[in-house]
Amino acid sequence: MSENLQEIVISRHDIAMSSTGQSHCGWHDSTMADTSEEIHSGSLDSMMASTSEEIKVSNRQTVPKFPKVPSTIRQIKQNEECYDPSLVSIGPYHHGKDELKEMQKLKVSFARQFVKDCVNDVNQERYKEKYQEMYRRVEQVASRVRKYYIENESSQLKTEEFAQMMFFDGCFILQFLFCLLKQPEKLKMSSHDVVLVARDLFLLENQLPFEVLNELTRLRFGGENMELFEAFFKHIRSKPTQRESCREKTKKNLLTISNFFRRILPSTNPKGQESEMTAPRKPAAHLLELFHLTFVGSKDVPDASTRKSWYRDDSRKTWSGRYIPAKELRNVGIHFKPSKTSLFTDVEFRTTVLAGRLYIPPLSIDDSTKPLLLNLVAYEAFLGATHDWVTSYVCFMDSLIDNPEDVNELRTKGILFSTLGNDKQVAELFNQISDYLVPNPYAYVEVKSAIESHYRNGFKRWILHYKGPIYSFVLKYSFIYGLIVSAIKAYVVIVPTSPDLGICKIPATNVTLNP
Repeated sequence: MSENLQEIVISRHDIAMSSTGQSHCGWHDSTMADTSEEIHSGSLDSMMASTSEEIKVSNRQTVPKFPKVPSTIRQIKQNEECYDPSLVSIGPYHHGKDELKEMQKLKVSFARQFVKDCVNDVNQERYKEKYQEMYRRVEQVASRVRKYYIENESSQLKTEEFAQMMFFDGCFILQFLFCLLKQPEKLKMSSHDVVLVARDLFLLENQLPFEVLNELTRLRFGGENMELFEAFFKHIRSKPTQRESCREKTKKNLLTISNFFRRILPSTNPKGQESEMTAPRKPAAHLLELFHLTFVGSKDVPDASTRKSWYRDDSRKTWSGRYIPAKELRNVGIHFKPSKTSLFTDVEFRTTVLAGRLYIPPLSIDDSTKPLLLNLVAYEAFLGATHDWVTSYVCFMDSLIDNPEDVNELRTKGILFSTLGNDKQVAELFNQISDYLVPNPYAYVEVKSAIESHYRNGFKRWILHYKGPIYSFVLKYSFIYGLIVSAIKAYVVIVPTSPDLGICKIPATNVTLNP
């Protein structure tokens, strides 16, 4: 590479991290001081005029596409380590930190390999032309996307330093994903480092504009190649294969036969198969947003404007808002089943005659699950009330998990897959994540109302409560009845019947009764 690209520009001082998050809130100490002074000395008109000006400024201010974790979330001590990168920095917020400088050399190595794979030739001239073309493209995009970050955080880097950071970070992400999924022999990293890098790529403050990734992807693969990111998401949300029941095997065989005839015969309205992921409705700004769009889908949480008054909403009245653990729900006849997809919105309750089935999307739990969910929650804090599905999902799961027995119930039903030590750690994980979180009151409101209605049904609970004694009685006396019937049948077979007793017999010979 050329002289200005062979070494990474690293800031000599750490980038100051705003743990308070006030850089984009629109309120400053000076403004508060001026307002306080006006309250004591100014008139009402002057104070209101100043307030209207502040409102105009506030309306013009927008939340950056790459915000930082809100202070209300970051100040929770038990979760504070989940928002900072542990191995690699992406973007300007954590660029130049001493504990992350070791990975900068690997970024250069990955960038060189990324360019070499584009050229597929050892010719130095073609190699030089290719990386210069890539850098020029990224440099043009960098000047446009710099405004996406919080200004006082990215302004510490010069224009050339910022462009080089975008180039090396983009090449690193794409080369890491490509090697991880298709050429693992080229990924010269330990398994522990691979897990840490995958964790760091989904941190809210560790994101790169997708415009940079798309530009590099076009030059490397000839298109946007979203399949690479989809495969990476499946790798993150992967779950062990479950043993299929007879019903599922029969359904799968019928579906295979149906698809065979569907390919042969023309169909006016073919019904596609259910997918575990959904196509994003809009272009994603960064990788974490793409992950959120993929596993939340196009479903919005109904807000108060689409419903009745908060206190007059019938669906809210039927749900008391109490938390009922999974073990207690099982005792009242609610059985847990994994949903067909991994979407956080795919929670469903189906009622049967006496019981019910609660379908919940399966979730694999490891050391990176907590940072992933918390950063999705932090991201949703900037989206508004109609997009906080992950926050509501975490709170819903916490309502089902109160102790290790509840985790065991969900784990044995194929909803939770844990690589942690024991069920107690999983229960503590959800309890820690859900601390200080408030779910959207209208998320899963139909499911919660159906669960509450089933829980309050006295007749069903009475039947289920006495189901054991009734079943024992039926089994006991049906066994005795079976013995009696079997004895009677055996007696009839062994003891021959008398043909002369109570039977009209035709004479065997022609006897003349009247000679």
